[in-house]
Amino acid sequence: MSGGIDRDGLLSLYAYNAHANKLVLDTAEHLTVEQFTQQSSPSHDSVRGILSHMLECEAFFLAECRGRDSALEAGDISRLEDMRAAWNMLEREQVDFIQSLSGAALASTVQLQIRGQQLVFPIWELMTQAMIHSVHHRGELSIVMTGLGYPLPTLDILLHFIKHSGQHWPFE
Repeated sequence: MSGGIDRDGLLSLYAYNAHANKLVLDTAEHLTVEQFTQQSSPSHDSVRGILSHMLECEAFFLAECRGRDSALEAGDISRLEDMRAAWNMLEREQVDFIQSLSGAALASTVQLQIRGQQLVFPIWELMTQAMIHSVHHRGELSIVMTGLGYPLPTLDILLHFIKHSGQHWPFE
């Protein structure tokens, strides 16, 4: 496939995405309900709001790539444990979808309407967008949750690669 990412590369990035999302959710478990829902973010109100937005966006891009509507309305999910269950289900669906794609299918295009403009993207670009969008919001969550007294662990992908390969980070 020319100029894109292959299935194994995308699966590797999605494994990291799932790992990083889990670290965020694990840290969010320490928040009180008030901290989880209080106005603490300029973009999506609260930790719950940011997590809901991330979950909905990942589900939206997967649905667009599959050619169907997303049934997930994360804004309706108020409890962290329900959000984690929805995310676990979505992660399985993402991996199953990516595993089902050949190189040609990854390069096949999807039409997406954004603010009234019809745009065309290869599937691999939309799936990459979903994941990178979550990276952006995990950075925001790092600031917000640190302000609430619960800093996130280091989310560097390099640490994920080191752990996954059986190596040890020299700074632990």
